[in-house]
Amino acid sequence: MPKNVKIVLLVNTGDETTPVFSPVGGQRNATFSEEAETIDLTSEDSAGYQEFDYGLGSWTIECDGLYIPTAEGYKALKDAQRNKLIIKARIQEDGQPVEEGDVLVTSRELEGAYDGESTYNVSLQGSGKLAAVPAS
Repeated sequence: MPKNVKIVLLVNTGDETTPVFSPVGGQRNATFSEEAETIDLTSEDSAGYQEFDYGLGSWTIECDGLYIPTAEGYKALKDAQRNKLIIKARIQEDGQPVEEGDVLVTSRELEGAYDGESTYNVSLQGSGKLAAVPAS
């Protein structure tokens, strides 16, 4: 039976020389997507079949959860979006950091229901290559 892996999104709330990775806070779900474009290499020598190679890659993260106004990670995302800053995001699995990369905050929604909890949804666009975090 497959193991249920707990995935947490963290963002740098420190600076580049002294990074401090903080959870976005109240996270319920996170979706990581990675895509690769293709380059068409088809020619008359392709025997009637299309041929492809890898082109540019891209990645995104979507995350939602309970809104906690004091969460440092959420505040860092809000600040990055409003000031058009690129911020470092880290993906953690079962308490261990596994991958990280630079992101732009492309959308951020905050919902304040009158009869329930307040929730957020953020969309992050990766900029550059996603890198493995060295084991510590």
